[in-house]
Amino acid sequence: METRRVEEPCLAIGVIADVQYADADDGYNFSKTNRRYYRTALKMLDKAVTFWNKEAQKKPQFVLQLGDVIDGLNKRQNTSESGLADVMNSLSNFEGCVYHIWGNHEYYNFSREYLLKSSLYSGNTAYSTPVPGKVYYTCEPHPNLRVIALDCYEISMLASPPDSEQFKMAGEYMANNLNTDKNSGEGLVGDRRRFVRFNGATSEAQIDWMRRNLQEAEKLRQNVIIMGHCGVYADATDVSCLCWNAPDILHEIHEHSDSVLCYLSGHDHSGGMAFDEKNILHMALPGVLENNRDSDFGTMYMYANRLELVGNGRVWNVTLALKYKLTKTDS
Repeated sequence: METRRVEEPCLAIGVIADVQYADADDGYNFSKTNRRYYRTALKMLDKAVTFWNKEAQKKPQFVLQLGDVIDGLNKRQNTSESGLADVMNSLSNFEGCVYHIWGNHEYYNFSREYLLKSSLYSGNTAYSTPVPGKVYYTCEPHPNLRVIALDCYEISMLASPPDSEQFKMAGEYMANNLNTDKNSGEGLVGDRRRFVRFNGATSEAQIDWMRRNLQEAEKLRQNVIIMGHCGVYADATDVSCLCWNAPDILHEIHEHSDSVLCYLSGHDHSGGMAFDEKNILHMALPGVLENNRDSDFGTMYMYANRLELVGNGRVWNVTLALKYKLTKTDS
């Protein structure tokens, strides 16, 4: 009797977003529509880490953490450092590398200078290539895969010092919002609802850096995953969670669609998923914070010809054909 060979993935990747832990009683989001389970969020993160460490199909070698690991509530109750320590203690149990990006809640709690020196800085993590003094970076955990990690708050009201050029530029974006409360998108129509204080933008220099990386990935026949806390495609996320300069980022992604597999984001706690006109997947992972029944995370498995995302909780299952197939040598 012939025994069929079971295909094994050559690489596995965990992905999770918006843990937003705080040692606090349950609360609600800004609009009072969704309940937030602050303490439970840490237990759900532990559940994800345990799953990844025991995964039988293939244990993930690394995890993409898409921002907002602790909630801004920590700042108000003076628990920012202890809250971050609790989350990092949980992630330290993962038997691999964790690559972080930062969201608005990191900046509610800490300055950019603090974060660049913290355990949330991934520029010195294995396989990563940092940009000196910057938050954005790339990592190449496999010869056929490049991950581009964006800083969606390089220009923002949250991360930029008030006397900086970046803060001035943030003010120009926010001139689109005439509300007294700049976190409110009231009166803004369509994708102009993205011009709220809890979003931000990349600089032109960062887009140039992304372009160079995409060009290099094409030359090396590398598949590309891009991650940023804010989304860039309106059909995949609430428009209030889009990067201020989402059209510019999306244009650059489309210019290099031969290599880009997907754009992963957080920020929108309900999550969303859509393919754009270039057949690139955009996925906003549901926020761990707002699910007390199961842990919202995904595990991506890279095979010779495809990338399979297997979701847990509210995360979707999806299969993507690799733009560049792996050879026997690569796998």
